[in-house]
Amino acid sequence: MKKINIIITFVALALIAVSCETYDDYDTDRKTVVGFTSASDNINNIPEGGERSRTFTDVIYASDLAAVDREFKVVVIPTILPDAIPPATDTDPSNYSFEATVVIPANSQKGSFTATGIDNSIEDERGEYFSVAIEGGGNVVSGGRFTIRLRQ
Repeated sequence: MKKINIIITFVALALIAVSCETYDDYDTDRKTVVGFTSASDNINNIPEGGERSRTFTDVIYASDLAAVDREFKVVVIPTILPDAIPPATDTDPSNYSFEATVVIPANSQKGSFTATGIDNSIEDERGEYFSVAIEGGGNVVSGGRFTIRLRQ
């Protein structure tokens, strides 16, 4: 019985100590997180020897609003390929192009991204992949990757 009283006393002290904690550290300015609302998507029906563009609407997001248009740099990153037998293919850079920068309009948290699939050497009929991300730095934190599958 004596041990139960000690345990109850420690639990009560812990609850009091936690409830007295302040959240003043949340009043500081935070960096803007910019990333993608989706992890992946496709550009389908790329004609043999040709190209097809696709605009992914509202796929870019920012964690805050701003009164001015904001421009962010998009970079290619290594692709995490899905498990498959035979293994999925990371495509050659000559098979795609995309906007090097994206704009999130003033008073908005979403923006669009356009990419073009080019059939220079797409061989895998299941599709070939590339991934992009927003370049972090300064007052921007990159919020994830966006993987695009190119298919004929």
